[in-house]
Amino acid sequence: MNLEQSYTTFVKQLNAWNGRRRLGDALLWLPRGLLAGLLAAMVVAAVARFRPLLTNQEVGLVALALAGGGLLVGLAWVLWPRHALPEQARFADNQFRLQERASTAVEIHSGALATSPTIAQQQLADTLTAVQRVDTRALLPLRLNRQDWLVILLAVVLLITAVFLPNLQEALVLQQRAITKSVAEQVSELEALSEEIRQNPALTDTQKEEILAPIEQAIEGLGEGNISQEQAVAALSEAEAELRDLAASSNATQLREQLRQAGAPLADNPNSQSLGAALQNGDLAQAGAAATQLADQLPALSREEQLALAEDLMATAQSLVGTDDQLAQQLAAAAQALQNGDVAAAQQALREAGATLQQRAQEAAAAQQANQAANALSQGRQSVAQAGGQNQPGQPANPDNLLPPNDGRAGPNESLGQSPQPGPGQGGSQGQGPGDGQNSGQNGGQNGGQSGQLGGPGPGGGHVENVYVPKLRDLSGFTGVDVELPAECAANPADCGALLNETPTEFTDETSIVPYTQVFGDYRNAANEALQDDYIPLGLKGYIRDYFSSLEP
Repeated sequence: MNLEQSYTTFVKQLNAWNGRRRLGDALLWLPRGLLAGLLAAMVVAAVARFRPLLTNQEVGLVALALAGGGLLVGLAWVLWPRHALPEQARFADNQFRLQERASTAVEIHSGALATSPTIAQQQLADTLTAVQRVDTRALLPLRLNRQDWLVILLAVVLLITAVFLPNLQEALVLQQRAITKSVAEQVSELEALSEEIRQNPALTDTQKEEILAPIEQAIEGLGEGNISQEQAVAALSEAEAELRDLAASSNATQLREQLRQAGAPLADNPNSQSLGAALQNGDLAQAGAAATQLADQLPALSREEQLALAEDLMATAQSLVGTDDQLAQQLAAAAQALQNGDVAAAQQALREAGATLQQRAQEAAAAQQANQAANALSQGRQSVAQAGGQNQPGQPANPDNLLPPNDGRAGPNESLGQSPQPGPGQGGSQGQGPGDGQNSGQNGGQNGGQSGQLGGPGPGGGHVENVYVPKLRDLSGFTGVDVELPAECAANPADCGALLNETPTEFTDETSIVPYTQVFGDYRNAANEALQDDYIPLGLKGYIRDYFSSLEP
């Protein structure tokens, strides 16, 4: 075997030792990388047990990801170093006690150490002889660190337990995610609603700004980071209430209803038939255009037609008194001018009436748009309130049924100043309500007169579910407890407080009849102030807000 063949054999042996060295490093560092990933996964699993962070399934996926990441890091740690041939030779000398033979052979062959060919041949032969006597398995064993694998086994068992053992925080995680998703959906819907309002040609710029203001405020409130369910419901409820007020202030429903009757005389007159028909149909915009057109036609009418028209205009004006006094005055002014033969004044009054009708049409459009927006906010509020599955099993997904079941204590209807009239299987209370002017209630005979129902929904919706009303307890027949007073109280009761000066209460019919709209605002404000107190559980704050929102008159 010549010198080159001997050196090639020597290099192959160095490479084999280097491969075994890498394998030994892999058996050491791959488990440690896996262990590091599993320990990180255990930290995540422990945190998920105390905070709403991840579901059990996600903890398992995170554990797999971290374990795989740890293995990759360990593999990279093993494969990243590139050992050159001189370094491999030095490792062999140290590991197998070759007494610098391998390093010398590499240096001679590379020219780093000058010598004669004979000495180089003899040195390489001596090196190969020493290499062949090396017991590789004994001097470079492949070992597994038992402690590492025991800790890995323990970590795996703990993680499996964490994945399959029920986690109380998991429900909170799912609830928070559902709330976050619902809030994000509401923001998107409100932004689309805002764009729809901006594109509404029936609204003026001022009306658009008035309607958009509460919506944009709600979007801003919902867009705040880490907003809670109670805060989201409150933001939507506040915007909805403002829109309800705006819709109520511009509501033309009563005017339309009155115009259906008031427009009959004008509809029977051939010269004002289009105006009368538009009034009867409740088309305020068309009625305004018809009034302006009628003003232009007045000079062409005969005296008899003008007088007949004046009579019909006066009848319409009288029907509108108390409903729309401005429009009634303008129509009456036109009628009076026609009776006096002042056609120009009649034309001016009719044009003013037409402008008023156009204005009412815009107000009606604004009220309709505000009401539609309020309805959208109401649906969004209900969606956010129901997000996370807060309804108890067996309860319907009803946003009005948001208070816990009654347990025999005083119910929310007490705050409306009402008390029941007991009866077999039914109960009720009277008072001004948001819908038809009364609050009435009944049950199916199950509560024995201890449940009442608030009146039907008003313009913005109302509470229609049965709520608990406690039965009146007459304590007049009960005997009091005798107590012994100090001598000074017996001698001078005034010094011991007002209680000793009271006279026995005379009980009569204690039914309280209070107009609903008079008391609702006070109780709603009191509830809102109470919501700021820490002693109210967070899970009930949203229920309280939704409950009072459902009672809006």
